[in-house]
Amino acid sequence: MPTRAATYSLSPEAPRFTVGSRTYAAVRSLGPYGVGERFLARPVDAGEPGALVLIQRLHATPSEGDRRRLLEEARLLRLLNHPSIPRVLAVAPGAQRPWVALEYVEGMSLERVLNRAVVRRQPMSAPFAASVVAQVADALHAAHGLEDERGQLLHLVHRDVCPRHIFLTRDGEVQLTAFGAAFTTRPGRPATPGLLVKGTGEYSAPEVLVHRVPDARADIFSLGLILLELLSNRYLLDPSDEGVPRALPGHLAKLENRLRAEDPGWAPPAHLAARAEHLRPEDVERVTAGAPAALRAVVLRALRLQPEERYASALTLRDELHGFLAQQAQPYGKEERLAELQRRISTRGYRREGVETSQEPVPAEFRRPRAGMEG
Repeated sequence: MPTRAATYSLSPEAPRFTVGSRTYAAVRSLGPYGVGERFLARPVDAGEPGALVLIQRLHATPSEGDRRRLLEEARLLRLLNHPSIPRVLAVAPGAQRPWVALEYVEGMSLERVLNRAVVRRQPMSAPFAASVVAQVADALHAAHGLEDERGQLLHLVHRDVCPRHIFLTRDGEVQLTAFGAAFTTRPGRPATPGLLVKGTGEYSAPEVLVHRVPDARADIFSLGLILLELLSNRYLLDPSDEGVPRALPGHLAKLENRLRAEDPGWAPPAHLAARAEHLRPEDVERVTAGAPAALRAVVLRALRLQPEERYASALTLRDELHGFLAQQAQPYGKEERLAELQRRISTRGYRREGVETSQEPVPAEFRRPRAGMEG
């Protein structure tokens, strides 16, 4: 992620995006995404450049399906109103290459936080893990209960809850992004073609991986994997783990060559589903042995194979995590999250047993611990 607004300057040749009276000038390209490209941009119609925004624009020859999916994501985000979900600022549906302007989340992805925790060989604290996942669960609860303009429940499922799409801002807030893979029952919503598996398969629930119709409990499974990884520095479906049968069970073998991943990972969907279906409570207990018992219980329930055995709602999961945080000796909120990031993500004291620091830039707000916050 880019670091600070001050590091960017506008160029007269920068691509411009105009809809109505609003014009955005690109600051830099953020590269391709799915069926298009992303830009960091600023509004310039007021004479002076404003705050950074994220522009998502379709590629040069978008299909009608691509166009509909981009605009449907924008419609969903406009219906959502939650402080942990970035807002849509502008939409250009009639442009030759339709684009959407979103609030830009300035900070660090949870994926980068986890990568640095692994390099340091020290997981983030249990309160950090609980507070981050609780805030994501709160955002998901709002999304799961979303209604359309007529008051009809949309049965929205994010389907792509993963560390790459969760951000920690420079104020210590948590943001959930990337609703492009969302499932809803909204009339006219573009259907997922064939047996295409949407989202980041490595964090998908088993039912999503085999292309069953998901509900909110699929996102809860994803949260369980993330909470476990924060607590242990372990990805539970890691291919190096032993004891997983190499041969696919019959129901998955039949789907192996038919399922296609929208975002291919280290294994095809059927193989990821086999690993998820093979998870046992003792596997979760083993990996989370050093975590508080209350959080181990949350992970165990969130990662149940059968959706009906998981939490019934993201709200219930959030409340259990809030209960754990309430029992801590000291309050733990956004200021404590930011302080922990500043301590753990600081580049100082980062070598250990010959392991070099990552050369990935760290946002400035996470590089400078506050006075008295060293460690």
